[in-house]
Amino acid sequence: MTKVNSGAKFINIMAKVLIIDDDEQLQQLVGGFLSRHGYEVEAASNGSQGLIKAATFSPDLILCDLDMPELDGQAVVSSLRANEELAEIPVLFLSACADRKQIRQSMNLGGDDFITKPAELMEILETINARMVRLGQQRRRKAKQLDQAANVVAGIINNLGHSESAIKWWSEAGKSKFDAPAQIIQRVRQIIKKQKRAYKRKLQTKVPKGSLLIKDENIRRYLKLSEVKALMAKGEYSALCWGQNRQVYFRKPLKQWELELPAKEFVRVHREAIVNLAFLDYVKKDECGNQHIHIHGLRRVIKVSQRAKSAFNQSLKNYNQ
Repeated sequence: MTKVNSGAKFINIMAKVLIIDDDEQLQQLVGGFLSRHGYEVEAASNGSQGLIKAATFSPDLILCDLDMPELDGQAVVSSLRANEELAEIPVLFLSACADRKQIRQSMNLGGDDFITKPAELMEILETINARMVRLGQQRRRKAKQLDQAANVVAGIINNLGHSESAIKWWSEAGKSKFDAPAQIIQRVRQIIKKQKRAYKRKLQTKVPKGSLLIKDENIRRYLKLSEVKALMAKGEYSALCWGQNRQVYFRKPLKQWELELPAKEFVRVHREAIVNLAFLDYVKKDECGNQHIHIHGLRRVIKVSQRAKSAFNQSLKNYNQ
């Protein structure tokens, strides 16, 4: 455990920080500095890697760039906030972006703070320290609330011990060998989790035809398949692109999506991409004859593989008829 000076107070640190930035020099510089001050640090070179590492590394805080290849900072924070297990991780943006509108939009998507590049290492450290102090306070409040709830349940159980039926139950269970309050509290938690899973399954069964249930900015909503502009393979996950460069992740391969999506609109153009022809702006050929698809509202240009070229052209022809 290391003590770090944070302004007027010292804080104890045993925390993990994930740096998501395509600048390897910055990763090493900031990561090394944070490591020397007591943090456990991991790094990722783009947004897609960052999301995967966030799930495996379980960081206490993420330091994220805005402009990155494959998946930018806004898409990263949107995906984090849509994932129940990762939604509460604080995200500090570290970017050279000077566009106030883009900064505000990034914060509205779920960012917790914004540090402008170039930044002093001490500024970064003090911002992280301040956030960790707040995170510690939040965790202590939650722990206190949990203790209060557990005490209430334990009190109810202990009060039942005065009834005749409860005395019989205590006797049969073997009070000296059976820690009833603790085990029942644990059982209550298991029941709550089971009820939550059942509720999610119930929601899934009520999904309107031609729609998907997603979590958008911590709000559950239905996304129509007709709103999906493209699907990109991301390891064992697939990213559904919609709106203005917005993404949501599903643990489902593109091969399975091919079987479920309407074949007339959705076409596999690459082993890592499916596009919705309804959002096709234009197709551009380069000097080698390769086709590049421009999707409306999507920054990334998608290349048509040689293997999919014939099928794509035929699908495009059928769609326009």
